Amino acid sequence: KGDDVTDNVKTIRTIPLVLQGDNYPQRFEIRGEILMPWDVFEKLNEEREAREEPLFANPRNAASGTLKLQNSSAVAKRKLTAYFYYLLGENLPCDGHYENLQEAGKWGIKTSELTRKCKTVEEIFDFINRWDVERKNLPVATDGIVLKVNSIRQQKNLGYTAKSPRWAIAYKFQAERALTRLNKVTFQVGRTGAVTPVANLDPVQLSGTVVKRASLHNADIIEGLDLHIGDRVYVEKGGEIIPKITGVDTDARFMLGEKVEFIKYCPECKSELVRYEGEAAHYCPNETACPPQIKGKIEHFISRKAMNIDNLGPETVDMFYRLGLVKNTADLYKLTVDDMKGLDRMGDKSAENIINGIVRSREVP
Repeated sequence: KGDDVTDNVKTIRTIPLVLQGDNYPQRFEIRGEILMPWDVFEKLNEEREAREEPLFANPRNAASGTLKLQNSSAVAKRKLTAYFYYLLGENLPCDGHYENLQEAGKWGIKTSELTRKCKTVEEIFDFINRWDVERKNLPVATDGIVLKVNSIRQQKNLGYTAKSPRWAIAYKFQAERALTRLNKVTFQVGRTGAVTPVANLDPVQLSGTVVKRASLHNADIIEGLDLHIGDRVYVEKGGEIIPKITGVDTDARFMLGEKVEFIKYCPECKSELVRYEGEAAHYCPNETACPPQIKGKIEHFISRKAMNIDNLGPETVDMFYRLGLVKNTADLYKLTVDDMKGLDRMGDKSAENIINGIVRSREVP
């Protein structure tokens, strides 16, 4: 069971509410992806930072979180877009995958203008090599190219494996790398208590966005890199999404800055950190009173993998915690509609939907 985001999807302007023309099958299925452009993502995070709200890690998380908002007007303001890439049905207008996408575009459905039909292997590699360079200028995040057999008949003959079609394969680009300055290292606490060091950097353009922070993962990584404040460091994006530091330009060290050391106490609750045998991470043991651990556990509890509580997301959990309405997962079941009256972006209907989702979760096995 997933989230019903139909009303929110209707606010996306690149998804037509009415098809154009009349040359389309009576029934068909079309698949695509909803995403947030880089410029919208950066502006959204700037606004959240000004309001001292948690920042989205990447456009993918921002788009997913936006679709789960209770207020469709707020969704519309975030200017999501959508691209469609696969048309299915019994009475399709054409025998080729590429040609069907061109027809779908005539119906008002947004498809990528960059899609190309190639006739030779040389054409394919020319296309790959071109976009390995030019993708940096695209308005949306991309980490590769999908190659597909064009003939619908051949697609049906090839069929599927248990996980994917035999007639399509993804080519992933090598991670882009940039050089920038390490200004300081901060530490974040997750729901399990694991403490992750985060590098704060001079802003640098990388894979279509401005990177200001990167993960250092754990104490062993910090020690292995021999990091010092002020170092010139190499930054990559793992899978083009999460930035990470992969090296240090030691030749650029004119003055040796303060050596980066892993902390001994939790940055949130000041408990002494522990490192268990065989573990790479350090942990805060104060799981019952450390704020990020508590919020993280609640967010995990309401997720699809756990109780799957509809209409309740991380932003709402954070607000409930800050206001003292929820201090643990059990407190969710004490919430009432009256508790939520007057809260930011929380109307009566939204409050009722949250309560109904919590009530339904009682039936989860």
